[in-house]
Amino acid sequence: MNVSLPNGASGFYPAPTNHIDGDPTPYDQAVYIPSVQPGYAMAAYEAKWDRDLPAGVGDHDLNFLDPNNPLFHISHAMSSAGLAYKQKRPCIITQRDRSKTKLICDSGGYQIARNGLQLGSDQDRLDILRWLELNADWAMTLDVPTGPLLKAGYKFSSFKACLDQTLNHLEFFHKNRKPGATKFLNVLQGNTTQETDKWYHAVKHYEFEGWAFAGLLRHNFYNLCRRIIMMADDGLIQNRDWIHVLGTNELQTAVGLTALQRAINRRLNKSLRISYDTSTPFRMLRWQTIFQTINFDKNRMTLPNADIPDGRQLVGSKVRFPWPSPLGDRMTLGDLCVKKGVNHKHYRDAQSDNYIIHHNLAALCYAVATANRIFDSETLLGTHTISTNMGRLVAAIDRIIEVGTMAELERHRSVFNAVRKIKDDDADEDRADF
Repeated sequence: MNVSLPNGASGFYPAPTNHIDGDPTPYDQAVYIPSVQPGYAMAAYEAKWDRDLPAGVGDHDLNFLDPNNPLFHISHAMSSAGLAYKQKRPCIITQRDRSKTKLICDSGGYQIARNGLQLGSDQDRLDILRWLELNADWAMTLDVPTGPLLKAGYKFSSFKACLDQTLNHLEFFHKNRKPGATKFLNVLQGNTTQETDKWYHAVKHYEFEGWAFAGLLRHNFYNLCRRIIMMADDGLIQNRDWIHVLGTNELQTAVGLTALQRAINRRLNKSLRISYDTSTPFRMLRWQTIFQTINFDKNRMTLPNADIPDGRQLVGSKVRFPWPSPLGDRMTLGDLCVKKGVNHKHYRDAQSDNYIIHHNLAALCYAVATANRIFDSETLLGTHTISTNMGRLVAAIDRIIEVGTMAELERHRSVFNAVRKIKDDDADEDRADF
């Protein structure tokens, strides 16, 4: 389809109905969505900083959801009812310009299942449902994750127990939702192929507007393509708005999901968008790490991390912050490191940590954009010199969705097997509490 593509779209695809004018992510690409920590969201909105910001940075410039932000902005964010639905203070999520941003919300199923959030009555479920309808453009249905079954101490004893309780939640959401208030994504779980099939066939009868992939196999492109073929055969992808893949920000996954969205847009549904999320830019503070610069070679695409610069000798330093990003390019090490006293573990304060979060998010978004741009260029050239196995996978995805059969998927199994496996120690860890 040869059409004019404004706003940076890089291929011949019509703008979906859910597109945002001025979106920094081209609408023919899968969009990375950060799962935003409530503490950062409130601090960036209030902008009541304890000390001077880096030179050239305004009080409100850490609000990356402001479309007029001169430093850095994104169009999509994620929040979780499990973390935020009782939050009363305003933040960049609740006060965003809804005409220029889109919010995907998790339902809090992980926090409920792990006892981090209590669900004592139907009123509690209704409160979550109404919070999602008030705040979200798309929201996950309330599910019981299966990933924690692989570890000890989970209050659900079996796959069947997780599925049965999820079906109860689905029935409640289906009966009590306000039509048109928000669009819901039916969450798919399972730790084996057999479990994912059983889950899909049990929940597919509920009429929601899209799908969310969770569970152990959500990063597996063979599994993703297999499910899309089944959905297409059932007529359950052609009229859906959105697919979300929970808990991933691998660069090869970003490229693969873009390829999958484009194949679906060409063959099955021209308006569907794919997204994926992590809270990685926020959670990296747990390990005192920070993103460096992208590293691409013929075998892989990575965004390495390093220890956050920290030490008494950096306090007051005019030396520039080492890693590039919109904020990092304006910072000195003295902006980051402050004297906290000899008994403190780190020479940073809460404001420093918010700088690190902002840098990590911008660095990750830049890496994702660069990976997609490289693959666009090399696909046109017909030669892949970067992550060559992923290049073959991108071509295979397009062919598989075009043919639309399990036989064609199986014919490309070796291509899927050649792609580096993504570490998946906890299938739902990225939905946990901060």
